[in-house]
Amino acid sequence: MHHIIHSNIRNQKLLNSKFSSPFMTLYLIGTGMTKESLPADALKILKQADKIYLENYTVNFPYPKSDLEKIYKIKIQELDRQKVENESILEEAKEKQIALLVYGDALSATTHMQLILECKKQSIPYRIYHNASIMTSVAETGLSLYKFGKTTSMPNWSEHTNKPISFATYIKENNSIKAHTLILTDIGLEISPAIQQLKKSSEHESLELPKKIIAISHAGTPSQKIFYDTPENLSNQNINMPFCLIIPNNLSHIEEEVLKKLKS
Repeated sequence: MHHIIHSNIRNQKLLNSKFSSPFMTLYLIGTGMTKESLPADALKILKQADKIYLENYTVNFPYPKSDLEKIYKIKIQELDRQKVENESILEEAKEKQIALLVYGDALSATTHMQLILECKKQSIPYRIYHNASIMTSVAETGLSLYKFGKTTSMPNWSEHTNKPISFATYIKENNSIKAHTLILTDIGLEISPAIQQLKKSSEHESLELPKKIIAISHAGTPSQKIFYDTPENLSNQNINMPFCLIIPNNLSHIEEEVLKKLKS
């Protein structure tokens, strides 16, 4: 009997060590939508981590990393795309406790899921701390989350010679099932060129846009602003980065009513 109890305790310790090794672990931590949104359990991890990185190449941060350092009394290093994509961060996690801060939710980008897959392959312990993200914050527009189709991204054409228009294809696909489309805009892309890209891509794809679309600036923060207007009017509005666009489809009476009352 005692042998069975000790065996179970030993097995439980081994199981726990897989997820919380004190010597080597990768922590993926979502910061949420504001600079004060870190959960208490994640903050505890940050206090004991050997290194804290901030992934800041997939989104326009609404605040500088120095704000996070000041509020939580931690030291953060910015991590470029190459170090995440070549997975060298995992080499550090084999010997140290490494935390990677991600704006919004920890797994909102496919790059981060790739890191988790590699952790599994290389038997590197990891923990994920979820948080609010743009995927849920858009519900403040009044649109039902159940009516959103595939989310897409709009690249900054000034950084691409071929001017990709795949986001327009996603809008067409979502329109075919009467679903809303969330468009995440690239870093450095301002509202006027974003609207121009949307219009040119729509013309190329023979896509008819609704009379009014939605723009959300600083979603999920105290500075959040919701705009519901024609594309032409939006391009002349003072819509600060970061922002996203939503192409609504088949608005219900309630969605329309909430939009009109909540818009800035």
